[in-house]
Amino acid sequence: MPTGLILFKRLPYLRWRPKEGEQIIPPEAQADYPAFAEDFERLEQELMPYFRELDNEALRTQNQFRLEQVALIFGGALATTLGTIQAALADAIWPGIVEAVLAAMLAAIALRTQALKAQERYFTNRLKAETLRGEYFLFLGRVGSYADDDYRIQQLIRRVADVKLGRERDERAQ
Repeated sequence: MPTGLILFKRLPYLRWRPKEGEQIIPPEAQADYPAFAEDFERLEQELMPYFRELDNEALRTQNQFRLEQVALIFGGALATTLGTIQAALADAIWPGIVEAVLAAMLAAIALRTQALKAQERYFTNRLKAETLRGEYFLFLGRVGSYADDDYRIQQLIRRVADVKLGRERDERAQ
């Protein structure tokens, strides 16, 4: 892909749509490991709905933050251009009026951006989703607190609840 197009690939969407049926390990790859079929099914029931919810919320707030930033950047450039036009056309009043209205709108967007804290919510939900992704592989590998077959499902349920609520892992439980 040409370098200039990569920049535009990351532009936000005006109408963001959540991902449907996102999988950590694609079903085709899961089918290659029948010994893990029961674990994949348990993870689909206990972990994946929460992973999808957190992942989609992180992507939504990331898109919201980027959209606000793009609006502020382009709006600021347009306000600057209008100021230049007003300076060049000493008799024209309209560029100043349009610039003032645009500046007021940009100030409202900036206040909204600050109040909604989209970037902070993105970071929080991304961290939670990636933590669940890690738990997915720990469960499959029967690592740490998932090593005991008698309690691994209860541990998974407890850990998913802890991540969803934002509680840190108790290192002694490993």
